[in-house]
Amino acid sequence: MKTDSIFYRMFLDFPDSFFELIERPDAMVSNYRFTSQEV
Repeated sequence: MKTDSIFYRMFLDFPDSFFELIERPDAMVSNYRFTSQEV
């Protein structure tokens, strides 16, 4: 599976923007890792 590099890079650099989109608290940002792991 290929990741969407534009969104992956954006959320990797600005993780708080992802949580704003899904309307979750900013406190979750520090606990979450944006990774793309190949299986």
